[in-house]
This record gives sequence, structure tokens and C-alpha cells, in this order.
Amino acid sequence: MKRSIKRLPKRTQEELNVLLELIVQNIKSCKMIILYGSYARGGYVLWDEKIENRVRTSYQSDYDILVVIEGGSTTYLESLLRKRVFTKYEKIFEHRRCAPPQFIVETVDKVNKELIKSQYFFTDIIKEGIKIYDTNEFKLEKAKQLSYKEIKEIAEGEFNVTYPRANEFLVMGCLAYELNYYVNGSFQLHQACERYYKTITLVFKNYRPKTHELIKLAVMTKVYSTELLTLFPINTDFEKRCYNLLCDAYIDARYNPDFVVTKNEYEYMLKRTKILKEITERICTEKIKSYDLFIEQE
Repeated sequence: MKRSIKRLPKRTQEELNVLLELIVQNIKSCKMIILYGSYARGGYVLWDEKIENRVRTSYQSDYDILVVIEGGSTTYLESLLRKRVFTKYEKIFEHRRCAPPQFIVETVDKVNKELIKSQYFFTDIIKEGIKIYDTNEFKLEKAKQLSYKEIKEIAEGEFNVTYPRANEFLVMGCLAYELNYYVNGSFQLHQACERYYKTITLVFKNYRPKTHELIKLAVMTKVYSTELLTLFPINTDFEKRCYNLLCDAYIDARYNPDFVVTKNEYEYMLKRTKILKEITERICTEKIKSYDLFIEQE
């Protein structure tokens, strides 16, 4: 694992150093911080903007950050990082565009357990990542490298379980449309989208995010297909409202008596969910098939 960010642009180093300081200040149990993903590997995008089919899209790489703690609630601490650290970070750099951070929090025991199993989401982080903070109180296990045959079998296994379950929720969402159950159906569509996104992370990285939030899952998966960048456009008030309804449906469709979804809004959400289904099936099957070439070369 690398230990220096000096090869990165100066402004990137500045942003990462601010994030490092904020994380350590707010998470007292933090023992290690690792930068992974495109900024660790290389090939990151500082900023790219283009117009396709009269729709303006922009893209920049996120800072993928693994925070390793001694113990405690990883879900709570991920939420704290997003709410407290990200807010302070944005305020510090409010005068300029800065790369958004994406946090994953795991305990030392969990990381080492996954490394021993050669879980390749974590082995890739150790292989490609940059350790930017370490109290030197704990050591990470060394993992054996999985063969491409083993990786393919894992990816196929996850796809064959998670993708069909997503389809089941979509079927229920389609039935809800026929019955005019738009509120209940919006929850089914949320669940379908959540599982399609998690199918992608499982196939590509063998990682199941803890979050139910579609916005965060969309950010995690956008690196695997440019189509996911424009899957839920928010160029009009109608598009924004529909996307917000879909995102909020996980809670509000079940517990908020004032949650309302019209037929037109539901039709739009259903259409976009079906597109996500198609993208998920296509890119995941292509990824699984791509391992065959590497298997032949092993």
C-alpha cells in the first residue's frame, strides 16, 4: 500500500489534508484512513462537462475513503461523516469547486476478516490504496490473491441472488401501477433500484453497501457506466420531484400520511427503474463474461 499523496495535484492534496483533519477530529476511534479508487490508482477526472442529446452532464471523480475504526457502529459513523465532516468540508471550500468525498467505515476486525477471506473489495484497497493516516496500533492481514476463476464464481453467485430479488420488487411495482397503488408501489420501486445498484457493486467489487439511500448508491456505481450518470436527470422540476419521491419512498411511503404520488410521477419512476434494470443486467453480464479472457491466461 502506498503512503504518499504527493503525486496528486496540489489542490487535491489540500482537500485531502482537510478531510483527514476533519475525520480525525470527529471520529476519536479512527485508527487508519485509506484513500482508494481512482485517486489512488490514477485515472481520476478532475472535471469533465459535455452536452449529449441537448442534456448537459458533468462528471468528476470522488474521493473514496475507507475509515478503519477500533470498534463501534459503522453505520452511525458513516452518517456522522456525511453530515458533519462533509458539511464542514464544503464550507471550507465554498469559494471553489471541490471533489466530493465518499466514506466507508469499517472496524479493524471486519477488514482483517475480509482480507483473510480474500474478499477482493478490501484486497484491492490494500493493493491499490494510499494510507494517509495510521496510528500504528493495528496491522492489517495479508491476503492471498484470488484467481479470476474464483472472482468470476463470486460475481456470478452474487448476481444470481441479488438481481432476481430486485426483479421481484419491480414486478410488484408493476402490479401496484395496474392497481393504482402509487404510494405503496413507490416503495417497491425504491427497493428494486436499491437492489439493482447493489447488484452492480457486488458484481464489480464484491461489496454490499450498508446504505439504503439511492443518491449514495448512485454515486458508488456511476464509475461503472456513463449511462448511470444520466439515469435520473434533474433538469426540470418534474424530474427533480420524481427523483426525490423515489428516494424518499423508503421511509415516507410507509410512514408519512402526507406522501402523495400521482399517476404521471409513478409512470416516470417506473420507466426509469426499468432502464436501471436493463443497464444492470447488461453491464453485470458483460463484467462477468470479461473474466473468461483472464481465466484463459491464468
